[in-house]
Formats: sequence, C-alpha cells, structure tokens
Amino acid sequence: MRPNQYITRAILLGTAITASSCMMGPDFKPVDMPMPTAFRGAPAATESIADLPWWKVFKNKDLQDLLTDTYQNNRDLKATMARVEKARQYITITEAPLFPWADYSGSLSKGSNYTSGNVVQTSAVGNTLTPGSIDAGISWELDIWGKTRRMTEAARADYLASEEGQRALMLSLLRQVADSYLQLLQLDEQLAIVQKSVESYSESLRLFDEQLEGQVGDRLQVASAKAALASSQAQIPAIQVQIANLENAVSVLAGRAPGHIRRSGSTRDIAYNVKVPAGIPAYILSRRPDVRQSEYQLRAANAEVGVAIANYFPTISLTAAGGLASADLRHVQGRRGGWGFGTNLTGPLFQAGKLTASEKSAKAEFLAASNDYEQTVLNALAEVSSTLIQRAKLRNITSIQSEAVEAYHTAVKLSFERYRTGLSNYIEVLYAQQNLYPAQIQLSQYYYQHASTLVSLYTALGGGWNMSHKSIMDGPPKR
Repeated sequence: MRPNQYITRAILLGTAITASSCMMGPDFKPVDMPMPTAFRGAPAATESIADLPWWKVFKNKDLQDLLTDTYQNNRDLKATMARVEKARQYITITEAPLFPWADYSGSLSKGSNYTSGNVVQTSAVGNTLTPGSIDAGISWELDIWGKTRRMTEAARADYLASEEGQRALMLSLLRQVADSYLQLLQLDEQLAIVQKSVESYSESLRLFDEQLEGQVGDRLQVASAKAALASSQAQIPAIQVQIANLENAVSVLAGRAPGHIRRSGSTRDIAYNVKVPAGIPAYILSRRPDVRQSEYQLRAANAEVGVAIANYFPTISLTAAGGLASADLRHVQGRRGGWGFGTNLTGPLFQAGKLTASEKSAKAEFLAASNDYEQTVLNALAEVSSTLIQRAKLRNITSIQSEAVEAYHTAVKLSFERYRTGLSNYIEVLYAQQNLYPAQIQLSQYYYQHASTLVSLYTALGGGWNMSHKSIMDGPPKR
C-alpha cells in the first residue's frame, strides 16, 4: 500500500471519529427569568422608542453633527473596535486544531572531505559534496471529547460579548454627548437669565444713586441694589467656567482639540420633540447590549466547564511524515525517500488535584456569570422604570414651575407699578426680582432634566438595537 493511501485513510478515520465523538460538559440553556408584562411607570406597548435610529429621536442638527463626529473620531471607540477584531481572530486560532496541520523542514550543507571519518561515508576523499534533505509531516489532534469545540464555543461567545461591549460603548457615548449638549443649552439659558438680572439690578442701582444724590433716596435701597448686582455679576464667570469645562470634555469625546461646541435650540424643544413608548420588558433581553453581553459571557463560562471536564480525558493525535534525503543533491543517484505513520496518546495520571480544582473553578465562574446576568437584567428593568417615572413627574414639575415663573413676573410688574405710584419702596421690587430670577433658573434646570430623560430612556432601552454598527456610526443619510 502506498504511503499516501495510509495518510488518506488516517484522515478519513480521524474525521469519522471526530464527527461521532461527544462533547463534555452541559450544553447552554438560556436563563429563564420571569418578566413583568409592563414597565413600572408606563403601559405596555408594542412599539418602542428604541426601534428608531438615534437621529430620528434627537432631531437637533447641531447635536446630530456632534454625535456623528463622536462616532467617527472617538479614540476609546476605535480602541474597542480593534479589540473586537482581535477577539474575532481568536476564534480561528482556537478552532484551528480541529483540522489537520501540515509542516515541512529541510536542510542543506556543503563541504569537502579530506580526511576519513566524514559523515558522508560513501564519498571519495577530497570530493566536495552538497548533502541535504526535505521532510513534510501531517499531525491531527482528534477532538474526541469536544475540548477544542468547547474552547471554540467559548471564544465565539467572548467575541460576541466584545461586539455587544462595543455597542454598549456606542450607547454610552451617545448618552454622554447628548446629555452634555443639553447641559450646555441649559447653561446658556442660565447665563442669559443672570445677564438679564445684572442689567435689571444695574438700572435699579443707577436710579437709587440719582435719588440719593438728590437727597430723596434711601441708603438701604442703594446697599440692597449693590448687593443684588454684585451677587449676579459673580455668577457670570462661574457659569462661563462651567461652559468652558463642559465644552472641553465634549470636544475630547468627539475626538477634537478642546474648543467651542456649536449648538442651537432649547432643552424645552428637545424634551417635547418626540413620543417615547417604552415597549414591553421582555424586549430588554434581546435589545440592551449590556444584557446581551452578559448572556454571551454566561455562554462562554458554560463552555469553559466543558473544557475543564474534557481535561480529564486523554489526548489522541495522528501523525504522518515523509521525506527525501541525498548525500549530494547535485546528483539523482543516491537519493532515498522515507515515510511513517503513527498515533500518540497522552493523558493525566496525577496532577495533585489540579483537574478537579479547575472543574470546580469553572463551575463557580459559571454560577457567578449566571448571577451577574440576572442582576444585569434587574438593573436594566429598574433603570427603565425609574426613567419613565422621572419623565412623567418632570412633565408635571415643569408645568407647575412655569406657573410659578409667570406669577413672579406678575409680582415684579405690580411691584414696579406700586413703586412708581409711591405705594411701596424699592425693597418690595427688589424682593420680587430676587424671587423671579432663581425661579427662571430652576425652570431651565427642570427643562434640562426632562430632556435628559429622553436620552436616558433611549439608551436604557437599547436604542438602535435593530441597526448595524456601521449604520449607527454613519449617522443620518446625507441629503
């Protein structure tokens, strides 16, 4: 029988053995968690805001441009994408032993034999020889116990977990950038309110100074106006520092050098610009990337249990080799060929409890991963429910605070009229103003918080779950 026939039969035999072999360890079974029929704080709905691409939720053009730049240039995201590719390549590395490996080797030398005892005994003394050889071999470790397949299963789960980790980072970036953008809008509104208060207090102080010079003023009124003006003036640089710091942070997220962030619109417009159905809680399991990532990590841990169990059993491999050697490669005569076929078996006898400890360790890791998964699901449900409740309450809060601001506006107007007609002094006007401006600032903060719940809810529900990574990063279609 020819050597290649032995090799062919060995490969066929190995394939048959591997195909019919078992896999150690339990097959993965998804965790069966009871899920509520609706989120606390909202009725069940078949539609969800998470079904929409992010640019249909956040319709502000400047914010869309900022998010697109972030997805294209953020360094953390690029590093994560590289690690995902590394995990994908590791699958090939892990499953490679499932297939026969082939290798080769060769040698070549040259020398002249002038004395007896040369290794080339067939040559005449004084001849210059070029001896050499070339060999090729095939080896194949039979995956009878499924160890390599379980390792591949774990590697594939790790890769998918890393992909979900990338998607989770993309949602996190969206949340950070969009929320910071809303904060900048709120700080702009707060700065405008404070600047208006400075103008108002400056005008009041000018009026009081004129009255005091005409011997009809009150020093208490002048002192009160100066204090209110100084207090408002001090707020301006403090707010400007907050704006600059936040712009710098957003610039870094967008992969830019620190600088101004172009923005437009108001937090109120963004807060009321879109409907926010939440869907049903069961969607969380298939849509939130952190939940899916945790499930893939659980799958990997389950596969590692199989790897630990398979380590108890022996490793069987098939090897075949053939080669050609010659005392002098310049001549055909003297060349000789050879071949061989064999099988190897290695297995553990005594390892001081290492295998048992490895199995127990893998099972403990699986138990930990199972609890981590369930905790991730519970945290996701709580996050969505809390955001829904907060959004509903903030809608009422902003409505009530708007009424308060209107009332303070009326109080300022009436106090001015009473002051002009001599029915009250300016302390009454100042008191009304000092109530109005903080109320306006508080209202702007409530509008920001309400708008922020839109960002939180979209990311908490796994927004854009039905889109590819590339579609998310490319952003809205170019017009």
